[in-house]
Amino acid sequence: MKDIRAKLNSVKKVSIGCFPTPVHRITNFEKELNYKKIYIKRDDLTGVGPGGNKIRCLEYIFQEALDKKADTILVSGPVQSNLCTIAACACRKMNFDCISIFNGDKPEDIKGNMLLDELISSDAHYIGKVTEEDRSKYVDELNMKLKNEGKNPYIIKNGASTGYGAMGYVNAIIELQQQCWDLNIGIKEIFAPGANGGVAAGLIYGNALLGSPFKINIISVEYENKILNENIMEIIKEIEAITDIPFNYNLKNVCNLVDDYRGMGWGLNTDESKEMVFDFPKKEGVFIENIYTSKVLVGMFDLIKKSKVNGSVCFIHTGGFGSLFGQF
Repeated sequence: MKDIRAKLNSVKKVSIGCFPTPVHRITNFEKELNYKKIYIKRDDLTGVGPGGNKIRCLEYIFQEALDKKADTILVSGPVQSNLCTIAACACRKMNFDCISIFNGDKPEDIKGNMLLDELISSDAHYIGKVTEEDRSKYVDELNMKLKNEGKNPYIIKNGASTGYGAMGYVNAIIELQQQCWDLNIGIKEIFAPGANGGVAAGLIYGNALLGSPFKINIISVEYENKILNENIMEIIKEIEAITDIPFNYNLKNVCNLVDDYRGMGWGLNTDESKEMVFDFPKKEGVFIENIYTSKVLVGMFDLIKKSKVNGSVCFIHTGGFGSLFGQF
């Protein structure tokens, strides 16, 4: 096990964020649910821009960009993309040029992540309400244009849900296990979101290789289990190529994928998740948002109520604070 931990830790990354992120109990919900020891890991407090899970991912992605001698980062997403804002902020810190490409129109009312982008003078390209495929084509064309101008761009692909991006959450499992030892807290189950599958893949892969100290529960916010499973396994294959450590496990045996709380998919609230966005900060003083974190909490609390969890649980708060201001 020491050899595995050493090998995982040997994958190079840059230092951008503030780690380890805090772990603490959410005691008011413990009382409401009559359930002891519900923890939150504050990956919304990663220290760059509005914070969030993407900082862990970018530490590995930017290392690859440096290894390839890149000078410009190309990142893309929908209007109010957390990734685009965080990447632009991290690029300022790392002295990369950064271009953000949005498949949407520039809003007249600048708010949320768009305001943060304005404050750091982000180079933003709004290409209209086109499909993700058309957005990718624009990114590829811009990539070639920059190369022809003598630049060396690096494209952040798939919302940073790549093998290198997922390494951030392989590292997060190692970090959380160490915190459990240091703080003498016996967390048994982890709850985290599943969308493109990057966070999920990193947590599942790292946890399995460390001997499964935690039960990993992934709450889908977008896809049904079959698609989410495929996304996760594709990214795990990329992680294997990076670490040279095979993942010899059946996914069903090392994690619990739950698609019961996704509603109609990404960005579309359920009645319960909409209520949770208001309820959680009122009781715990911690803000969540509509896309990812609210659905994870709905799922975790419902499974606690149904006695389908065992022992202390921990919610991985993946952030999204900037986009919250654009969601209302």
